[in-house]
Amino acid sequence: MFQRYSEAARCVIFYSRYMASRAGSPEIETEHLLLGLLRADKVLAKRFLGSPWAAEAVWRKIEQIKPAREKSPGPREIPLSNASKHVLAFAAEEADLLSNKHVCTEHLLLGLLREEKCLAREILRESEIRLAPTREALKRTPHDDSLNEEFVRERISLPDKVVELKARIGLIVSRMEEAIANHDFAMARQYSDEEGRERDKLFLVCQQRGLTDWIFD
Repeated sequence: MFQRYSEAARCVIFYSRYMASRAGSPEIETEHLLLGLLRADKVLAKRFLGSPWAAEAVWRKIEQIKPAREKSPGPREIPLSNASKHVLAFAAEEADLLSNKHVCTEHLLLGLLREEKCLAREILRESEIRLAPTREALKRTPHDDSLNEEFVRERISLPDKVVELKARIGLIVSRMEEAIANHDFAMARQYSDEEGRERDKLFLVCQQRGLTDWIFD
């Protein structure tokens, strides 16, 4: 199913898998796809939501609407919800409309906007992001999800434990992305599970110290 996906779009699926796990969800819902999208493509997040770190505000909004449930221990398979399957089908259609052989992050965004009565679409519409104008904007100025832009924000001095965990997570993520690029999805899944365990540790440390941007860097 994902052979046609760009590397960044594949990362969206793996990131959304973790977000569903973090929320204690039995399925990858559309809001998890949105979070995965905003985390995987900060350039797209900045272009349409005004900030490369828009995922943090979206996460807080989702927590208010659907508080996280108790997380099941250990790694597990998390299937796509029916609505999320619809989103992926819509994304493939959007790629076809643009004669693009790859399904990319911008097509996933359009797919989310096409799925009616889902939380991700509601959140996007609250930010004045609608299907027709977004599609036209992407036609006028195509998006390239293979291009990376380094975003740096000022921070307070972080505790050594937080710095250590962030560095470890960064290394795991780079290995996961390399596995995705090599189409080694079994290994990518293992790295995704390892990343989840380390992020859970980071979450607890940051929660204790009142830090709120623990999950999206």
